Amino acid sequence: MSERVFRAYRVWPRFPSVSISGEACALSCLHCNKAYLSYMTPMATPAALVRFAQDLADRKAGEGLLVSGGCDREGRMLNLMKLLPALEIIHSMGLIIKLHTGFADEKLARGIAEAGVDIASMEFVGSRESAREIFGLEAGPETYQATFEHLRDAGVPHIAPHVCVGLHRGQLMGEFEALDRLKKTVEPSTIALIAFRPTKGTPLEGCAPPSPESMGLVAARARKLFSDTKIILGALRPRGTGRESGREAREALELAALRGGVSGAEVPSTRMLTEVRAMGLRVKRIEAFGVLPETYEGRVKWGWVS
Repeated sequence: MSERVFRAYRVWPRFPSVSISGEACALSCLHCNKAYLSYMTPMATPAALVRFAQDLADRKAGEGLLVSGGCDREGRMLNLMKLLPALEIIHSMGLIIKLHTGFADEKLARGIAEAGVDIASMEFVGSRESAREIFGLEAGPETYQATFEHLRDAGVPHIAPHVCVGLHRGQLMGEFEALDRLKKTVEPSTIALIAFRPTKGTPLEGCAPPSPESMGLVAARARKLFSDTKIILGALRPRGTGRESGREAREALELAALRGGVSGAEVPSTRMLTEVRAMGLRVKRIEAFGVLPETYEGRVKWGWVS
């Protein structure tokens, strides 16, 4: 009988996040309003991106990059096409590349694959109403599905969809549709469940986060549909730092995801890890992002947690 393992991921500092658009984004999504771009290192030119990666490799300060950025009004990643040659150079350095793709047509998907991107990620929104109201995009579930099909057909080795629980102002809308469509579209390397986080300075900062019950339902559906797939709880979720009630809410969300069937989490709380051990699982701490393929774990720092 194989050992039961729970993977606990710590992204920083071995996998820094860079924005290939700087702080530019044409969408101003209601839940983000460009706030998340400020957490990334701006790298809007090929030369700057290559220098950053080369320094990381030379100093042995990390094993890879999370490449993201803002989008144009059609949901396509700004600057991505012109930066693909830089990603190819970075791939040749032996660094692991996780790319947030934005919408991708067949040509862009082929370019992403040819550049050597290891992991392609994008959120799958299963509600046309949510895409329009939250992102300002005239897109439906079929638009997201088409991007994942293009990435699959282009031969990107690892595809890791993100599904945001409660994206629509904290309420469930389209999450089950997204998972159902994914089941018919790709064999994901990892599915990352994230959760709407009311963020200061955004139009939705006053909304409530999703309930633990909602998280549990989505996690359980994901596990039912993808019984053998690694499903993780991503770092983008309500953190609840600094307030006792917030900490309790965070832990309740994490425990609901765990009981629903996730097999790993980025920055799990002590309470979550205590529950993991009570379930008879061994904890493997990995210094990487949660969608790192299991076959790549020998390339990063990791260890067993006693």
